[in-house]
Amino acid sequence: MTDLESRLADLEARFAFLDDALGETDRILAEQGTLLMALQDALKDLRQAMQNRPEAAGEEPPPPHY
Repeated sequence: MTDLESRLADLEARFAFLDDALGETDRILAEQGTLLMALQDALKDLRQAMQNRPEAAGEEPPPPHY
């Protein structure tokens, strides 16, 4: 094997590794995007629930240990 063939084989191996790493990174990024959207929906629901809760009449008295 000549030096040029050796270098080409090395580059092909590196390219294959980088291609696999890019595919895995893309899969993880898509998974995180889905999770982020679910968290945003949950936060929106929580905010809405907090806004729709009945307000207490006046302030609560302090706990007994005060």
